[in-house]
Amino acid sequence: MDQNGPQVSAFDPEEYARVQQAAQLVGKSPEAFVRDAALAAAADPFIKALGKTRDRVAQLADVFTAQDSPPVDPRTAEWPDPAPMGSRDLHEIQQHGHAA
Repeated sequence: MDQNGPQVSAFDPEEYARVQQAAQLVGKSPEAFVRDAALAAAADPFIKALGKTRDRVAQLADVFTAQDSPPVDPRTAEWPDPAPMGSRDLHEIQQHGHAA
């Protein structure tokens, strides 16, 4: 790995054409456009947070997997409501009184 990190594969022709078109729209060369976009992404707080949590995701997955959940007996398990009420349904009930 060199000082700038690993080399990224080149754009395919369709991707490069899209980058070239976007760069022209903002008056930059494709290289400057991609560089500026990469620098902006690196400074983005959301991207930084994702980078910090990358290692934590695997740890959390292990925690959730290891949590004890009681086995479900299919004979006694409740079926989910096939058509849960939405806010519109509740609003109509309030306007027209209780459901029959």
